[in-house]
Amino acid sequence: MSASRAEPRPSAGGVPRIAVPLLAGLLAAGLGMGWAVSTAAQALGPPIRLTPDAAADVPAPAAAPTPAPPPAPAVVPPYPPVVTPPPAVSPVVARPAPVASEPLGAPDPDGAGTLSGVRGLGGDPWRGIGRAELLPLIAALPADTPSPAVKALERRLLLSAGSPAVATGEAPPPRRFGALRIEKLARLGDPGGAADLADLLPAALAADEPAAKALTDAELVRGGLDCTRALTRGRSFASAYWSRLVLFCRARVGDRAGTDEALATLRGAGRRSDPFLMVAEALAGTAPPPARMLSLQGDGDGLPLLLAAMRSARIGVPPDRLPLDNPPALAAIATNPSTDPTTRAAAGERAAASLFLDARQLMDLYAQVPAVGDELLRVRDIAQRDRSARTRALVHQAMAAAMDGRRRVALAALAVELVDPRLRAGPVGNTAAGLLDSVSPSGDAAALAPVAARLYYALGRLDQARRWQDLALRSGRSADTAWLWPLSVVATGRGADDPRALTAWLDEALRGADGFARNRIAGQLALLQAIGVAIPDEAWMKATDGAGPPSGSDAGVDPALWQRLGDAAAGGRIGETVAVALLLMGEAGPAALPPVVTARVAANLKAVGLEPDARTLVREAMAAIAGPSVPASPAE
Repeated sequence: MSASRAEPRPSAGGVPRIAVPLLAGLLAAGLGMGWAVSTAAQALGPPIRLTPDAAADVPAPAAAPTPAPPPAPAVVPPYPPVVTPPPAVSPVVARPAPVASEPLGAPDPDGAGTLSGVRGLGGDPWRGIGRAELLPLIAALPADTPSPAVKALERRLLLSAGSPAVATGEAPPPRRFGALRIEKLARLGDPGGAADLADLLPAALAADEPAAKALTDAELVRGGLDCTRALTRGRSFASAYWSRLVLFCRARVGDRAGTDEALATLRGAGRRSDPFLMVAEALAGTAPPPARMLSLQGDGDGLPLLLAAMRSARIGVPPDRLPLDNPPALAAIATNPSTDPTTRAAAGERAAASLFLDARQLMDLYAQVPAVGDELLRVRDIAQRDRSARTRALVHQAMAAAMDGRRRVALAALAVELVDPRLRAGPVGNTAAGLLDSVSPSGDAAALAPVAARLYYALGRLDQARRWQDLALRSGRSADTAWLWPLSVVATGRGADDPRALTAWLDEALRGADGFARNRIAGQLALLQAIGVAIPDEAWMKATDGAGPPSGSDAGVDPALWQRLGDAAAGGRIGETVAVALLLMGEAGPAALPPVVTARVAANLKAVGLEPDARTLVREAMAAIAGPSVPASPAE
């Protein structure tokens, strides 16, 4: 394989290098919001091209992550942590070159999919990439991203019909193409899609225990486990996981004799300190063990099954036992009625942030958090010192009890203010929008209009966003509303061909802008250009104080992936373009990444005909950085 088509190089843990700097930034930073301003001098030059150019596309080594601050004295740490992005870049992409038909061999037999044609990624998504190249990409795809756009695109990729070619004489891979797709869908939180694909590829699932377990775990987390089907898929495997599943299924239907029989088998093979064995004793009728004796940390084998058994045995999870790095497990904890409501809300919010719970489920959890004394009347004061899930729950409960129109507007504004910018497009943002839905976009709510429009745009609810933006334009100062223009352009596609509107927005945005604001404006220009808005040179010069577009050499991503994305798009290789784009986005998602990464991804997706996906990714990124130069509380 040539240098321009290099495989993503894994770290020691098997994670592609793309994930290392992004996850390091996520884990090293503490609570906070906003974009950090780069103080180092930027390497300047012409706009980066997304077509292959090894000399221009290799970024400088990423800076070492800063040490983590001392942990906050909170039971559940705030989420998500902050990311420090490098400068934006101006992406330019050429039309893909014609692809020569060079079949590598017979197609992989696991090419069935539930999506085909325009519903998927076209008739031949894996043209031009062999199976040996593709399988490591599929295995490394992100699973816990907070981005609805990334998860939707990844789901389409995995469910699309199409087979990579198999080179002549190529040895069978350790794991089949179909099994990897089933497992990844399950880990994305889509057990329905994984089960539908497994029905089309029964041989792939029957020979791959990790995929079978991942699908069963996902069904346990969702609460829709069909024991008969699950036990059938585990029939060809001999690990203890399936013996435990037998016990759980028998206990769930009240089969006392079967439960005792399965428990006797586990006692003979297990250790007395095994958490599942302790819970199994409770399922068989003994006193439940203290929850603090049960270890739930890490990605232990069968953790979803253990949590499902704890729910059946009515064993709650203490707040200091939450597996904070495991969103599916947090979703299971959030739906355990025996766990205290505040802990359930905290777990559920973190699970919803990675899209393992929806807005309706999260609002139900908020409603169960107990308020103490007059907290509902003092919720604004509480929010000034505590931005936790419990505070957001109190805001929702106060809104349900409020009758006065002005108080309802103030509470809706507070709910929007408490949404982290990187979570506006997902269920956490959608719960705040649920409160906005009960407020009319009229003169009494004019102060709320700009941030309400931004939240609705982030969620893709364009009709509501336009109504609130119209109110903002009618009643607000230009300085308060100018920052909505680039967001509305990427969300609606309107105004992109009006250079006067671009100039008017840029002049207003740059009025009194410091280095922080200019860095953000440069990112917005990059995102606009990625979806096809023409950005003249004078606009770049004005935004960067005469320096011109930054080179983007500090993107902090794997240079092989950076280069490979442009090569795949230039060659018209749709499936490979999407897979590499997803790896570049990583777990962070567009709202937490530097604009340079999202802009490059979007421009290349647009080049292979996936403009709606590109625009959605850019909309999420733009909604995270769109705002006034000096952030202010919309409720004040």
